[in-house]
Amino acid sequence: MRNFKFNVMILAIFALIFTSCSKDENSGVEQQVSEGVAELYLGPVLNAEIRKAFQKQEAELPECSEDAPAYAQISLVYGDADSPVDVIVPILIDGTDLFTDYDEALEIPVASGETTVSVTLNDFLVWNDDGGAPGEVIWAAPKTGSDFAGIVSQSLPFSWDLRAGSKTYTDVEVLCFDDRDVNLYGYQFFDIVPVEIYEFCVFANYCNDAGRHFTANYTFDITYIGNENDIPLYTGEMPMTGNTEDDDSGDWYADPLCLAIPAPIYGEGPDTDYIRVTATLANWDANYPAPGAVDPISEDLSWNEVQSFFVDGDNINYWHIFFNCEDDDGGQTGSDDDGDGVPNDIDECPGTDPGVEVDEVGCESIQVPGRDIVVLNDVNIFDETSMNDPDNVQFVKNLINFTTTGSRNTGNTFMFDNGRSSACVSCADWTTFRNLISDEGFSISDISSTSGSLTNIPDDVKIIMLVLPTVQYTVAEINTLKSFSSEGGRIIFMGEYDSFYGPGIAIENQFLLNMGAVLTNTGGALDCDYTVLPESSNRDHPIMDGVGSLTIACASVIEPGEGDFALFYDTTNTYVLGGVAKIDTAPITELAQVERSKLRQSNIKLPRPSSSTGY
Repeated sequence: MRNFKFNVMILAIFALIFTSCSKDENSGVEQQVSEGVAELYLGPVLNAEIRKAFQKQEAELPECSEDAPAYAQISLVYGDADSPVDVIVPILIDGTDLFTDYDEALEIPVASGETTVSVTLNDFLVWNDDGGAPGEVIWAAPKTGSDFAGIVSQSLPFSWDLRAGSKTYTDVEVLCFDDRDVNLYGYQFFDIVPVEIYEFCVFANYCNDAGRHFTANYTFDITYIGNENDIPLYTGEMPMTGNTEDDDSGDWYADPLCLAIPAPIYGEGPDTDYIRVTATLANWDANYPAPGAVDPISEDLSWNEVQSFFVDGDNINYWHIFFNCEDDDGGQTGSDDDGDGVPNDIDECPGTDPGVEVDEVGCESIQVPGRDIVVLNDVNIFDETSMNDPDNVQFVKNLINFTTTGSRNTGNTFMFDNGRSSACVSCADWTTFRNLISDEGFSISDISSTSGSLTNIPDDVKIIMLVLPTVQYTVAEINTLKSFSSEGGRIIFMGEYDSFYGPGIAIENQFLLNMGAVLTNTGGALDCDYTVLPESSNRDHPIMDGVGSLTIACASVIEPGEGDFALFYDTTNTYVLGGVAKIDTAPITELAQVERSKLRQSNIKLPRPSSSTGY
């Protein structure tokens, strides 16, 4: 391959010199002319080799060199002449300017009675010097119709009118190739084909003829049968077994056997069987007597059936196998897939996380503390005035003292996040509220997160309060808070009424939506001037246990959705002012957008309260 770089030089042709002279001043002239007419002196006619240089010019350009230009090779015609004037003349240099020297051959005659003559330049080459004579062509003027004609402003041939008695310099643009070999490379690229591998886990029971259950030992095979293939993935795999005591006097156990399998890789549909799993009972003399003939248990599974064992992004249920048991159902999972104590046939939430308390239909109850968002749209509920109310004190105790599932249950830190351009700077001065938290055995941690910074919550944090943020949360931050919640942590979101919180309501509703909550802040301002809500406004929830009346000052209205729970209403028992929403702990990959009508939906039209009676 070639990399072409064009160098352009403009030569000024010292083309024509016209004078009025007598024939006596021009001895040796081949033709006499009338007085007042210029005479033509021809230079040497170019030989055949020089003519070949002109022919080469039409096809290609010379390679560039560092040699200085020395001679110009010119071919032109004038007037009605049929034969060209072919001449080589020296090149003069004045600083950076280049121009041709005087040569008699370029003294052009003008016809009698005329003042001008038409001149056409057909060819122009530049030579270097070879010991006082032209050596090699180093520049050339491109010809019209060649590949290089468009590079210059005027390609050859071109014409102009020359006036008698003038000394005209005409610009000629010449080119050369900076002709280089390109470094050659072969380029290797790779198509990346992601194939995710998933765990598939097994646990087995063996029952003797009397119906006694034993932890079973077994061999396990997995074969890929999709796309009419029989590809063994695993053969003869066995679980890790043992006894809880070194002398075998304890309980015999077997760990679930977990093996990695792919999703369908040959384009099978989600309901097409593609994996065959086969378990064969093995002897375990120390645990149970050698069984008689027990048939292997085999099952063909589709991708949808494999996914049914997935609980969430972090957990998986095992395939529970029963050998020789009365409730043996051919190797299907047991009657309680998610282990929540509710049989599959009535479990309306079959993917409940392990250890989570559920109601009678197998769903996580809103009454279960932790793993939730408490939404309070009135910061005055914790200020110095309201904390003089013993019912507000009890409300705080219930809010922070709870037993939850997951690792956060043992946490002893209450974290305040007063960052993200919080709309309530004075909320950091809740002295009585903070002292009560400390008195209940919690350490207090203060942070001021900025956009994207809340991606790590220390292990000892059990509760985090987000105080009137006005900067949106990123995907990574939402997933961090989801993970915190899935571990049993409680999130308290402090909002406010629309006139005070303003655009922050959009941030609040965006946050709740992306956390999986349905509940929204709809605006308005109710029960201002430090109002005591009657006990009849309360709803039955662990956070409200033992709370009679509750002091607030200007709260925004909450609109609960399906699955959300109201904590307390306004004084008219009409509008929800505090609530709890369960969190969808599944991570997100992009932020969901709140409907415009939910961003700031001021359903309650009340005058803005005095700043002394509510934030």
